[in-house]
Amino acid sequence: MNAAAETQTRPAWQIVALRELSVKARDKNFLMSLVVTLLLVAGTFGVQIWLSGKTPTSSIAVVTQKNAAGLSGSSLVDAAEKAAKADHDKVEYTSVSASSPADARDAVKSGRADLALLPTSGGWTLVGDKDVDADVKKFVTSAAAEQTLAANAKAQGVDLAELSSGARVTDERLDPGSVNAGLGKLVTFVFAFLFYFVAFIFGMPIAQSVVEEKQSRIVEILASAVPLKHLLAGKVIGNAVLALAQVTLLVGVALIGLSQTRWSTLIGTVASASGWFVVFFLAGFLVVACMFAVAGALASRSEDVQTTAQPVTMLVVVVLMLGMMLTGTALKVASFVPVVSTVAMPARVITGDAAWWEPLVALVIAGVAAVAITRVATRLYSRSVMQTGGRLSYKEAFKLQA
Repeated sequence: MNAAAETQTRPAWQIVALRELSVKARDKNFLMSLVVTLLLVAGTFGVQIWLSGKTPTSSIAVVTQKNAAGLSGSSLVDAAEKAAKADHDKVEYTSVSASSPADARDAVKSGRADLALLPTSGGWTLVGDKDVDADVKKFVTSAAAEQTLAANAKAQGVDLAELSSGARVTDERLDPGSVNAGLGKLVTFVFAFLFYFVAFIFGMPIAQSVVEEKQSRIVEILASAVPLKHLLAGKVIGNAVLALAQVTLLVGVALIGLSQTRWSTLIGTVASASGWFVVFFLAGFLVVACMFAVAGALASRSEDVQTTAQPVTMLVVVVLMLGMMLTGTALKVASFVPVVSTVAMPARVITGDAAWWEPLVALVIAGVAAVAITRVATRLYSRSVMQTGGRLSYKEAFKLQA
């Protein structure tokens, strides 16, 4: 079968969709923005991986003189390092010998040491140049308290183990695979911003394309060869395929980056939520894309699009804001609201708040709503795109005869 015959047997919407894909694939601005976005995502995780791979080091000047409890500075530095490693894993504290307190202070001033640990009658003094590292101070203070307690208990003939019996506190997580609140909020923000970003990147060009075809009357020529509903379907599907591919690519790169960070143990939960986001994104984007196409059809010139697109613009902004702000019952309700569920339901999945069946129910609701809104949008588009007398309102478009 030759190319001409194959084109004749292919549905019109497929031809339009393939043209949309072809035009975007050759658009240097689109390709450049995609590459830059991917590099930004990869670079962000690259910096995180590089920083996490570095070992924080602190050099602490100490003197041979012991404090009132008979403890030495070098032993305290070693104990502080041990406590810090138990908390941070990668950390290194080194002792720098000084002949006197004045020499230790001079070591800090000259840069030979980051800090100086000096004994006093009441304990210890941690000396810094312009500031004292809060983490070092925390672990030195903890180690000093522990060592002093042990020394004083020994001096009083008290068994430290018996003295501290019952004081140990441990933690237990009922769901060790769940995501902490901070990371959950961060991932939810990424989902919300990604929907916002991609919706405008692909949605607004649909509106501009429609109004340009209408303004130049090209749509009248197209309408004689292609049913208007096929023209709309091709535009929406073509851009939806590209948008879905871009989102999937960005999510994939982000998951690869996440797997190399300290949150790698949570990759399964984040991947599950990301998978749901991609699916919900498709349903939400179809609604938004159709609404952008209607906005273009209502306009009579490119300058009108900003006005006719206000309802869909507000919808996208609402999804962004609600996805970041809602919590508790409000978030649970929003996760079943079409379009808003694009962000709200994955946000609940990542925190473990959603039962296994809830995303499925929300997806069915989103799918049904997408079909219904698409049908309404198709009627509005078909009635408005051939009207060249001026900008139409949504109310006027509904009153037009098909």
